[in-house]
Amino acid sequence: MMPLVALVGRPNVGKSTLFNRLTRSRQALVDDTPGLTRDRQYGKGVWEEMPFRIVDTGGFAEPGEEMADRIREQALVAMEEADGVILVTDGRSGLLPDDQEIAERLRRSGKAFVCAVNKCESREADASSGEFFRMGVGDVMPISALHGLGVDDLMERLFAKLHHPEPETAETGHPADTALRVALVGCPNVGKSSLVNRLLGEGRQVVSDIPGTTRDSVDIPFQDREGRWQVLVDTAGLRRKNRISLRVEKYAVMAAMRAMERANVAILVFDAQRGMTDQDRRIASLAWEAGCGLVFAINKWDLLPGAERPTLAQAQKALKEALPEMGHGPIVPVSAMNGFGVEKLLPAARQVWTGMQRRLSTGELNRWLRETVDKHGPPRTGPGQSVKLRYITQVEVSPPLLVVFGNHPEGLADGYRRYLDNQLRER
Repeated sequence: MMPLVALVGRPNVGKSTLFNRLTRSRQALVDDTPGLTRDRQYGKGVWEEMPFRIVDTGGFAEPGEEMADRIREQALVAMEEADGVILVTDGRSGLLPDDQEIAERLRRSGKAFVCAVNKCESREADASSGEFFRMGVGDVMPISALHGLGVDDLMERLFAKLHHPEPETAETGHPADTALRVALVGCPNVGKSSLVNRLLGEGRQVVSDIPGTTRDSVDIPFQDREGRWQVLVDTAGLRRKNRISLRVEKYAVMAAMRAMERANVAILVFDAQRGMTDQDRRIASLAWEAGCGLVFAINKWDLLPGAERPTLAQAQKALKEALPEMGHGPIVPVSAMNGFGVEKLLPAARQVWTGMQRRLSTGELNRWLRETVDKHGPPRTGPGQSVKLRYITQVEVSPPLLVVFGNHPEGLADGYRRYLDNQLRER
């Protein structure tokens, strides 16, 4: 087992910057706005050929407000499950009571931990790091997460304190690295984080009825009942462009799009009572353009009155009308609140992923193309000009990409492309 290292501290001390430095990624959102990170964010790093897992947490803030209490609870859970902890503080603002409170919690926990005094790029900040010894912490390390100064010494000190079995090598990797990656996407407040918690069977994500509660994209590796690794990516709710006013919300859209780009399958969660909105269609298009397979989760299905509840066939027909090019994906009616239908989501995603990796033989494809064109040929592009489709071959999988050779390809109408697509899927 790789050791798990948790980053904890007050808001806006640079935990996410250090997380990105250690994982060599831009996975965590970074901004000057306090409280940007809310959920636990997991990643993987390697230090001195030693692989480890790392978890970024929301900042400890004064208890009292509901959201602050939930973020604080997430950080405490991360501290509990971690093998080692890095307490991140701010050398510019100096030692504050919240730093001392967290240090006291860590001392009582008996966890291996070190204190990183961040933002020590200047001599003044570096010199002021000495005041953090007043917390009674033996290991106080001045660093700059932004520039990488002192980070190697910090990790050396932490790993010297960790006692763990011989780890797997960096080349071996974690089984979740090659797992099915599923991104949960959708408009704000449709129940994505509640679905994640229902799928995992634990309170992993911050859940609230405040729209836009999730602002980052969070990777959550886990094993299903068959022991197969999967990674859930819970994303921020995507809003209309004219409603994205805060920089943080702009970053949230970027994070959600990055999540879809690195996912195999996207589960588009939408509200059964609202139906498929223009924004849902835009999100489906973004996932499609990113190369994701699509599963459609109709959440809050249980809130529909019986007389208004469509059959699955009716829902599929309405979806195909709303999304002519993408509406072929499986539909799963669910209720994140009571768990109805949730167990069917990941099998549907795995079925889509399996289909995306299917490779069709060139002979089989060309027999299909001849039969399909003979049944209904492409319309003429002009007087004396007809489109002739001569040959088809598959060049990629995940997602599948098929290339058709012929003359006047620019004259092939979108309607005929959809005809070919529908005929191929039917075959």
